Amino acid sequence: MSWRATTDGRLLRVRKPLAGWRATGLALAATAAVMLAAGGWHYASRSDDAAPSYETRPVGVGVVERSISATGSVKALVTVDVGSQLSGLIFEMKADFNDPVKEGDLLAIIDRAPFEAKLASAAANLAMAKADIGLREAAMTRARARIAQDERDATRFELLSPKGVVSQKSREDAQTQLSLARAELAMAAAQLESAKAAVALREADVSQAQIDLDHTLIRSPINGVVVDRRIQPGQTVAAQYQTPILFQIAQDLSQILIFAQVDEADIGPVRPGAPVTFSVEAFPDETFEGTVEQVRLAAAKTAGVVTYTVIIKAQNPGQRLFPDMTATVKIIGDRRENVLSVPNDALRFRPPAGGRDIPDGAAIWVTAPSGALERRTVRLGLRGDTATEILDGEVKQGEAAVLRVKSAAERRRP
Repeated sequence: MSWRATTDGRLLRVRKPLAGWRATGLALAATAAVMLAAGGWHYASRSDDAAPSYETRPVGVGVVERSISATGSVKALVTVDVGSQLSGLIFEMKADFNDPVKEGDLLAIIDRAPFEAKLASAAANLAMAKADIGLREAAMTRARARIAQDERDATRFELLSPKGVVSQKSREDAQTQLSLARAELAMAAAQLESAKAAVALREADVSQAQIDLDHTLIRSPINGVVVDRRIQPGQTVAAQYQTPILFQIAQDLSQILIFAQVDEADIGPVRPGAPVTFSVEAFPDETFEGTVEQVRLAAAKTAGVVTYTVIIKAQNPGQRLFPDMTATVKIIGDRRENVLSVPNDALRFRPPAGGRDIPDGAAIWVTAPSGALERRTVRLGLRGDTATEILDGEVKQGEAAVLRVKSAAERRRP
């Protein structure tokens, strides 16, 4: 028996032969089985999609680092600005960019003619001052001779005056002449000292003129490389108000310094001797190493941001790093080796449903062999850039720490 729908929507019972009924029943049973199987697969598929899946990472022993990032400029270990103390015309250049120089090497020459003339004038004035000393010494000799004569005359008048041979006036005149002679001797002595002082002054003028003449030869004060040249032959140097910079010489480019600016929030863990890695745009695929040499206490304030200068010393193999290159610096503020650690993402993970609100760092979640989540209480140490040190707790090495819940697309991905 079966049912048939009429045109007005009513159902009519229709009797069929037994064989037909059996065939129809088998067909319906087969169809139901197929639909049940399909529905079961669909349900299973939906159940699989609904079941959470997790990304995990084994708890292991390794290195935990906390670093500070900054930027800075590459500088030579010692950079000297070579200037001129004199004003004058650059007569000749002896050094150019990138030239290696040694201490005392000639770099440039300022026109020497004016300074040679000054030296000759000073030398002539010195000769005149020395000649004046001779005149003053002769005046001293004459004054002494006159004193000697006047002393003899005065003594003789003293002896003859009591006998009436000479008058009292002649005796007094002899005493007066002796006093005048002594005064002339004192004046001559003073003039001689003045002449000697004039000689010392003229000698100083000669020394200064010689120094100026020597300064027309611009020499290197250190061994190094000329990294900058700021003058041209024929250029006039004016040094009246400030010393003009003619050359910059970098000493020993096999070692360099990096002047890095570190924000005040990050300066705490930075200490002298801390390891540093850095890179420059000229060699983006290479990482260079150095150490913190000095943390300067003077702060720099720019637009309300406070930074401190950290001096980093590094080797420069092949002298490939040039002065004033920009370096991206990573300073290792703290480091722990061979410690139990877990990725930082594991500390931030919370179960998707039914999990309690647990403070960061108090616990992590691991997957049990059955697939269930289990909570592990831990005590944390150094929190690094990517991982955190575990001092102790319920977690063991090798357990699978949960980092996050996988998305539906990731779960369906083979």
